[in-house]
Amino acid sequence: MKRGGWSLLWLAAALTACEPAIIDHSATSNLLDAESASLETGPGAWIAWYGVTASRASTDAREGEAVLRVEVTEPYGWGVHLDNWPGFAASPGAHRASFWVRGMSERSPVAEMRVSWRDASGRELQSDLLSSPVLSSKWVRTARELTAPAGTERMSVAVTGAEGVPGEVIELDVLVVQALSAP
Repeated sequence: MKRGGWSLLWLAAALTACEPAIIDHSATSNLLDAESASLETGPGAWIAWYGVTASRASTDAREGEAVLRVEVTEPYGWGVHLDNWPGFAASPGAHRASFWVRGMSERSPVAEMRVSWRDASGRELQSDLLSSPVLSSKWVRTARELTAPAGTERMSVAVTGAEGVPGEVIELDVLVVQALSAP
């Protein structure tokens, strides 16, 4: 066969005859359980902490079909947290935390995700804060590299806002805290 004479049919046949590709790297996974991270089958371990009602809502989600809908019920701040004391299993070292958020009201609040690193007894060793930009009706992702301190065995997460007015709505989706692979 002369150069450049490959047919698409021959190429397709050659590619389908190949063995499946194997990608040689370790997967990094979310430390949060799938339900709390994606909200697709329920609200996971998320509960209202103060000044809000929290529920899973089928809406125009960032990914999938559902979000955590946070409706502010009292002024002067709001919060939701994971109700799974002392938190999910974690280990010391490099991590990446991220979340998607949007505001569904005329005001422009800010959301903060706090990741608390805990020892085996539940004592907080350190906490790290991720602050979103001012929210609008468009989804925005906030991400940050974190380092869990020596002695870390558990991790917990809360999402809060320093201000809020009754009726304000904040939606959260795709909440992630993942261990980064060692180089």
